[in-house]
Amino acid sequence: MVLVLILPGICWWVWLGNRDEDPLESLALILGVSISLGAVLALLLYLIKLPISLVGLMSYYLICLGLIAWGVLRKRDIKPGWHWLGAGLFFGGLVAWRMWQARELVLPAWVDSLHHVLIVRKMLEAGGLMETLSPYLPGPFYYHFAFHAFAAQFAALSGIPPAQAVLALGQVLNAAVGLSVYHLGKTLSKDWRIAGLAALLVIFATKMPAYYLSWGRYTLLTGLVLLPLAMAASMRLLAGERRYWLAVIFLTAGTLLAHYFTAVLLALFLLALGGFHLLTTCKTRAGWRDLLRLVSSVLAGLLLALPWLVRVFQNTGMRLAPELNIPESPNGYFGNTDQWRYLWYLLGPESGYVLLGLAVVGLVLAFWRTRWRAFALWSLVLMAFTLPWGLRLGSFRNDHFAIVLCLPLAVLGGLASANLVDLLGRMIKNQLASKVAMAVLALGVIAWGGWLTRDVINDQTVLAREEDLRALAWIEENTPQEARFLVNTTGWGFGVYRGVDGGAWILPITGRWSLAPTIFYPFGAEKDFVRVVNDWGARASKLRGCGADFWALVEEARLSHVYLREGVGNLKAEVLEECEGVEKIYDVDGVSVWQVGE
Repeated sequence: MVLVLILPGICWWVWLGNRDEDPLESLALILGVSISLGAVLALLLYLIKLPISLVGLMSYYLICLGLIAWGVLRKRDIKPGWHWLGAGLFFGGLVAWRMWQARELVLPAWVDSLHHVLIVRKMLEAGGLMETLSPYLPGPFYYHFAFHAFAAQFAALSGIPPAQAVLALGQVLNAAVGLSVYHLGKTLSKDWRIAGLAALLVIFATKMPAYYLSWGRYTLLTGLVLLPLAMAASMRLLAGERRYWLAVIFLTAGTLLAHYFTAVLLALFLLALGGFHLLTTCKTRAGWRDLLRLVSSVLAGLLLALPWLVRVFQNTGMRLAPELNIPESPNGYFGNTDQWRYLWYLLGPESGYVLLGLAVVGLVLAFWRTRWRAFALWSLVLMAFTLPWGLRLGSFRNDHFAIVLCLPLAVLGGLASANLVDLLGRMIKNQLASKVAMAVLALGVIAWGGWLTRDVINDQTVLAREEDLRALAWIEENTPQEARFLVNTTGWGFGVYRGVDGGAWILPITGRWSLAPTIFYPFGAEKDFVRVVNDWGARASKLRGCGADFWALVEEARLSHVYLREGVGNLKAEVLEECEGVEKIYDVDGVSVWQVGE
């Protein structure tokens, strides 16, 4: 994992990195550059129709290693010290915390994880980015893929199965959000205390992004790693630090390829940043040069990602036009209690509510600081989009903004907290007491917030358990590749149906077809195919036994096997026991597999 995560980024840092940054800042940028380079490389190889083998992948990392060695020997300003060890231990602690939060999972949680693993599986088989997920699912592939490319590299080099690679790498990236927030906070404030508090707040005090584990939102998580880095690099480039032009290019491209929503968030920040820059430096030639340098770098990053973005917009109905949602009556602003309750839930727990109050104070302070104003305006816009009413941005709902609000809240909360501690120190005229207060505050965030967020997994989102994992391994070893499985299903929304137990994992893990072929099956597929699969899923969700409806579905969908787990779903094993033409071939720990017909 270390090889995939940092080697390309270290290569960049050795040759182009800023030695004035502290190790945590540099480590965050190293991770971000590694992710972005992996995504851009995957897109380049796709465009030239060149699959990459394990040997080719190893060669890529050997080239990086060679360039690192050459750079270290050639440059005289690289002096690793104990502070780098401290940065590594800090990040290692964050990773350990995130891994502990995922300790009960044997496979990634919830329904998004299913297609993430399937995409990684297909990437490994195709040797990179692909046109389609065939033979698993029909239709063109046009999803944001930076996470999948990164996970496929990790799985290929480590030999870990795709599902375990997704789960482990996802938690590492979840911890890396803390580093990225630190990097952004340090860029804004030049104060490690503000940056450090921001990192601790986003890791320990807020439900998000920790809860992404329960949802399987690994693509958005990757975007949240890259977004703060792209924002910080843009600020530095606009401030005249020319060495960041290449970082802006690759981080912009990486953010665009990581998730469409984070691409929109980056665009909003760049508009705010450029707008404030024009207001303050529009009369100076140097100000225009700096702005032109930033714009050209961002456009270069856009051009790198453009071939894939064109493919995306050709295949989706995504809307970006702003809309205004104003209630017809005054009661409408607060009358929908379910929406407000859900929003409050997303911003929790109690430590998150305290952070929200601190962030309001931080927002006021940020508008008073020239360097912070673009970030403050961006944060205010995100807060406005989070409200259940008001301005809307195309296809993105208010809860989309709510689950990323942890980024600005953590940074603004760090700003407010550090300033309150400084105020305390000035009031009592004791710097030692101020430092002690800062340490107590940091430990308090870890202790209180960590206690409240220690169990982030919603049990209802856990589809597979140990017994399912063993059954899936048995299926992979003992059933033919062309086997087709009936599984218990339930509605997901928009006419789509999902699996309710380990049967949902049959396609991503074993490659065998099932009636719950992940909720990704409507993406890019023909309408007739989607209609048929929706119909099969609906009928499977109503099965109670092996009557005429059961056999009609078996014949129409050409089903050869049935997967059941005790206590889950409408179709029960005890009912199949009495059915002729159905034979139990596996029964361990409440999971059973049945052969139909023969």
